[in-house]
Amino acid sequence: MIDFAVSMLENFGMQRFDFSVARVAVAVYQEKGSRFRFRGEKHGGLFEIFCLDRGRAFVRTGGRRFLASPGDCFLYLPGSFHQHQATKGHAPHYITVAFTARGGRALRGLGGRRFVLPPALRTLLARVVAEDPRAGAPGAEPMRRALLTEFLVEWLRLAAREEASPDALEPRGLETYRERGGHEAVTKALRFVEEHLAEDVSMEAAARAAGVSPPYLRQLMRERSGTNLRTELQRMRVRQAKHLLSQTTRNVKEVAASVGYSNLPAFSRAFRSVEGVTPSAYARTVAARGPTPLPRGR
Repeated sequence: MIDFAVSMLENFGMQRFDFSVARVAVAVYQEKGSRFRFRGEKHGGLFEIFCLDRGRAFVRTGGRRFLASPGDCFLYLPGSFHQHQATKGHAPHYITVAFTARGGRALRGLGGRRFVLPPALRTLLARVVAEDPRAGAPGAEPMRRALLTEFLVEWLRLAAREEASPDALEPRGLETYRERGGHEAVTKALRFVEEHLAEDVSMEAAARAAGVSPPYLRQLMRERSGTNLRTELQRMRVRQAKHLLSQTTRNVKEVAASVGYSNLPAFSRAFRSVEGVTPSAYARTVAARGPTPLPRGR
């Protein structure tokens, strides 16, 4: 077994853990229909990873509800209730990995949160699924445990960097789409959206900026990213709102107006659907953290 010593700061422990995956119970890629609904469950002693690859899904974990898009990843902690279901018209494809871990308390800080995984981590998780002991390859089981341990350690490091700088690891919609190998027309459309977040952006205007027809742009977005312009606009606005709430002194009403919401309740609903908390609650959390400390010299 490969052991990793993981040093996490602040809410990840202030101490060192000897951490490794003990057993992989399940590692599968699942393709569900647009009416799929998992009513939820709790695992007594298992951690479970849920990572959305295609489509859209509502995810409930840690008492919060998220609207997940491709690349979003969640860790369900042992004993915590979780559920997920398809959104209207979107068939979710996702990876599920259930496992036990030695030194598993190191993972507690990942629970009840949404992370947007970079392509390298998504590829690593796909390798965990592909390394199926049932295929008969020599050493498949220890290899799978080692790969999953590496994935989790990298995820912990990602979370630690995000904790130190909440806005640093929030990729903008355009950057995320490029990582997914997006079509040039969609990239142009998303760039236009990002440059006009405070305006009432229409599909017609975005398609005109991309040099394609609205129906074709709609088709490209659905096929290439499993999403639509309205959803991407909402996610971009919320990401920009998070930046403004954490890096400026603007209040929630001012931030809402700066990202295109003249109606404060509508802004709160949009923010909560993406982040699982209200903008006011997020602002209080950021304020409680205080200024980000300077890194210590070696």
